[in-house]
Amino acid sequence: MEPQPEIERALEALVVQLREAGGANLLGIALYGGLAKGRFTPGVSDVNVLIVVAEAGLERMLALAPPLTAALRDFRIVPFVVTPEDLRASARLFPGKIFDIQESHRLLWGDVHLSGIQISAEDLLLRARQEVKNTELRLRLRAVERGGDPDALWRGLMGSLPKIAVTLETLLRLKGLSVPADRPGILRLARRELGLAPEQVEPFVPLRRVDSRPEDGEVRRLYAAWLDLLGFLSRRLEESAG
Repeated sequence: MEPQPEIERALEALVVQLREAGGANLLGIALYGGLAKGRFTPGVSDVNVLIVVAEAGLERMLALAPPLTAALRDFRIVPFVVTPEDLRASARLFPGKIFDIQESHRLLWGDVHLSGIQISAEDLLLRARQEVKNTELRLRLRAVERGGDPDALWRGLMGSLPKIAVTLETLLRLKGLSVPADRPGILRLARRELGLAPEQVEPFVPLRRVDSRPEDGEVRRLYAAWLDLLGFLSRRLEESAG
């Protein structure tokens, strides 16, 4: 991944602004998501920032609104504002998200209160099963609702691919494996570890959200193959849950 000096400067400025706006209520700030992992596409990827506060009442949030609104508008910096109690609850309700932040974040300032939060393997596996099946069902419905429109199918495929890659990353980490930083590496490692055939995975390895949409027939072929792959993954995960 190429260095992103403009975004790094924006993050430094945001930390200063949030410290001024939040005062003692601000506990910590961390970068997570694609930029923290080294897979980031300028102009396409969001910049995900965890902001931990002691209290999250309306007045406290409105104090943070001006710098956060400007950062979102100018640099696609998307805040995730939580209290320590929220983080503990989210570890049970959204275990995949909190696990991903724990595993791949860069502290920008303070204490983001991630240490000591325990996430069970059972909760992570259940969330992975839910994510894969939910994605399969939503994409199936999209094809019907949009009448097979190639533009809609392409957006659905490319929107879901990064999310499924994060889910696969979680499954690989649960196996104690060292996970590559790049999405192609994750997909290929998942193929080997989950017993997928090369032809099931390889068509999706080179795809990027900045790519031009292929011809209509190729879009439909890829979308059908993606649905088949999601169905296979769902069945494999259900079998493993036994």
